Amino acid sequence: MRAVLAMAAAAACGCVPALAGAQGLTRTTLETGGSRHAWTSSTAGPMIANRGQRAVSPPILPAGTVQQSEGLITSVRWRYSFTRTPPIDLQAYLCNADRCVLLSGAEGKTDAFMGDDATKGFVFAFRVPGQGGMTPTLQGRSNEVTVSYR
Repeated sequence: MRAVLAMAAAAACGCVPALAGAQGLTRTTLETGGSRHAWTSSTAGPMIANRGQRAVSPPILPAGTVQQSEGLITSVRWRYSFTRTPPIDLQAYLCNADRCVLLSGAEGKTDAFMGDDATKGFVFAFRVPGQGGMTPTLQGRSNEVTVSYR
């Protein structure tokens, strides 16, 4: 299941080559409040070793069963971090099986996934334009999403 999600999301943002060996630990919490629900999950970020190549996080999925009424996303909050300051030209994307969204910064909120299935997961994809190796490499620290749904 995780591999299928990762491949679909990676294909949507053109990240398929970077999936080889994508592994990591995931932390998930589920929350409810009023008529809205949310799940939060995180995983370790990927390493970026070369300019011009995409690096993709392990899939970020809800753990267990997601409480649903309709199960449709209303908004998604994201946060990512690296072990050092990333280059100013870093491109970051948040992807699900249907689409990828170019992120405006290391944290924020988007409604771009509104109406999508809240039980599906996400991947982060990162790219630094150019060619050649990055010295030192850029190691991802954490990738986190909070998916609000109804």
